[in-house]
Amino acid sequence: MTDNVSLTIKIDPTLKETLKSLALENQVSLSQEVCQRLQASLVAIEAIAVDNQGTAEETGTQLTESEVKQLRALLKKTKKKK
Repeated sequence: MTDNVSLTIKIDPTLKETLKSLALENQVSLSQEVCQRLQASLVAIEAIAVDNQGTAEETGTQLTESEVKQLRALLKKTKKKK
């Protein structure tokens, strides 16, 4: 039993030739090329859907050991005040 199913679609002949050329260049079948491109487009859509507000976290530099020690000391001070 196979995990793949057949799908028949109608596309522009120029698009088909472009896909054939890309498949040949990538050394895969036309079917594999189309599947890879469809999957990639769906992953891209999911990534956009997760962060459609532009709220992605920025990746900054990690804290140094001394900065971590300072934060711990500060947290201990605030705990003692409570």
